[in-house]
Amino acid sequence: MKFRHIQVDPITPSIGAYLSGVDLNNVRSEDVYEEIQQALWQHGVVFLRGQALKPQNYLRLGQKFGEMEEHEFFPHLQDFPQIQLIANEGHDAPETDRWHTDVTFRKQPNLVSMLRITDMPPAGGDTMWMSAGAAFDALGAPLQQLLLSLQAEHDLPWHFRRINAYERLAQQQADAAMKGGHPAPPVLSAEALAAALAGREAKMILDNPSTVHPAVISHPVTGRRTLFVNSIWTKRLLGLHLDLSESLLHMLFEWIKKPEFMVRFRWEKDSIAIWDNAATQHYAVFDYAPHYRAGQRLTCGRFTPTLQAVTSPKRKRPGPTGRRADAP
Repeated sequence: MKFRHIQVDPITPSIGAYLSGVDLNNVRSEDVYEEIQQALWQHGVVFLRGQALKPQNYLRLGQKFGEMEEHEFFPHLQDFPQIQLIANEGHDAPETDRWHTDVTFRKQPNLVSMLRITDMPPAGGDTMWMSAGAAFDALGAPLQQLLLSLQAEHDLPWHFRRINAYERLAQQQADAAMKGGHPAPPVLSAEALAAALAGREAKMILDNPSTVHPAVISHPVTGRRTLFVNSIWTKRLLGLHLDLSESLLHMLFEWIKKPEFMVRFRWEKDSIAIWDNAATQHYAVFDYAPHYRAGQRLTCGRFTPTLQAVTSPKRKRPGPTGRRADAP
């Protein structure tokens, strides 16, 4: 499409574009938001620089992509619960330095995510995105047909168990209590700690039962077939022997790392990335320890991962409300 209100400069043939010619604190036409949407559906992830956004204007941008939500784990900006605060400092990896799609353990993951970086380390801290549609297209017909027949289980507690996250959460809460001037929690015996962590895990499992999605989905806006398994949340492929499931998933997790599917963004203060969570995976490069890196994130809209029997014709372009132009 032709863009009249913003400039769109593609970065790679597969994914990514720079947007310019717009001040998101001073948007005078709804057409600007529509063109940002169109650029996002076309390129998977888009980047803007020099956007010192006021919270109200950040929320206005997010609202164009659907209802915004509060996240399970992250704190938020005071008086703005939808604006999540993302930060990391020290030598412990933030657990986002793996390729993943956000919250696929939910029945309805969020459709769009946004991140504005507010604090940068002296060097490093890039983020990478890959096109899950391009990765699927390049697999070839035999593997495509196999994956089109498979369902995948996505599981939040399973990943937490792998990274020993229950114990980490307990330590983080203890540290937060100390910083806030509250008395430190009592030191538990090994048996008591094990029981407490088991209780946390049981509650996590009850609150977040595993979810099954197609291994390949039809994008909810464009209809493009997209690989929908990731190395954080996807536990197994159903209907296969566990050994075969692990081997096939491992192969796919390696396959998506091809540079041909990727774009890498070097952040600057007040840069914004907007990404299509149904069409991409991302990787936060953790090479800046022990320095501080922080940002403000929005997660917008929801979609139900499904696979349509027939892909959408090319004439079905994304519409301004996040649906295909000919959708009801």
